[in-house]
Amino acid sequence: MNSVNRFIAKILSDQAIDILSFPEKNDNKFWDKFVKIGSSHYIIPALYSKFKERNFLVLISDELSSYMRHIYDLNLKRNLELEKESSEISSIFLANNIDHVFLKGAALISSIYEHDIGIRMIGDIDILVKKSQILKAKSILLLDGYSTKNTGPFKPFLNDSDYRINHLQRLINKNKLFAVELHFDLSKNKSIDTDIFIKRKQKSNGIYIPNNINLLNHTIINFQENDNGSLKAGFHFRTLFDVYNLSKTQLHIFDKLPISEHLQRIKVVLNNLNLLKFKTPLKLFLFELRFRLIHSFYIFSLINSIIIVVFLFLSTPITIRLKQIKALFLQKDYRKYALKKIRIVK
Repeated sequence: MNSVNRFIAKILSDQAIDILSFPEKNDNKFWDKFVKIGSSHYIIPALYSKFKERNFLVLISDELSSYMRHIYDLNLKRNLELEKESSEISSIFLANNIDHVFLKGAALISSIYEHDIGIRMIGDIDILVKKSQILKAKSILLLDGYSTKNTGPFKPFLNDSDYRINHLQRLINKNKLFAVELHFDLSKNKSIDTDIFIKRKQKSNGIYIPNNINLLNHTIINFQENDNGSLKAGFHFRTLFDVYNLSKTQLHIFDKLPISEHLQRIKVVLNNLNLLKFKTPLKLFLFELRFRLIHSFYIFSLINSIIIVVFLFLSTPITIRLKQIKALFLQKDYRKYALKKIRIVK
């Protein structure tokens, strides 16, 4: 694990940092990597908030401080709008007896980040709706000005049944800032009972969100399973930051989560970043070894990435791959998107 990652982990988790060993202002190599990691992990606002809270802003360059503050201010403005739009959707759904619960970022800034809502970067408004009501919920939003047109970086060429296993196609409204994703499932392997998940919801700042145990469990499952974190032996600081803060809401909250391989693996990751004390079980020895190698040596990271790409390619139905290959040649916007995703072009 490189020094920048460990420094970021200490900042996000309020660990003690020796001022005498604090990176020098003019250490451009360190701070360039700091910004690169912070940007790719969507945590610049969180880092700014922590720097400000701990009076560390005076220890970095004015240019970096101004940049981080600018990103934070923009994010705060976005999240204030998100609160407004979430409240409006909530009111519409309640008026139409739609049983629902807000997920991910919307739930987090309405609960654990309510005193500093600019700290967490958010993409869409994600909402879990009872499967029996999902189409009714979509129709209500369509009547309210939302649309499925032009909702992605390229013209959709796959049907919902081809690749969207947890949610309907994104809905956008030209008069709104945030797109909406209506979920009817929460995990690839249906490991979360959505009916119980919704039943155990709680109200926070005017909207319904999961209780803390379910919110933590879904945060873990969403990255480890849905985003292949467990498969890749990877981590994302935004997710770890959420998990770390949610774990402080209840004593021994990890012990109250459903036992799963994904929970065990993220504990290994948290332990390796000194965010949680956890004794790695023997069955996860190879996972921990792989995690340490790929996050310490570029060659192992490259080999791991190639293996994962090949595995995911082979595990995807050939019908979907053929549609993607066709779009690669015929759709300029998709081709540009695909080449950026695999880092061939910037």
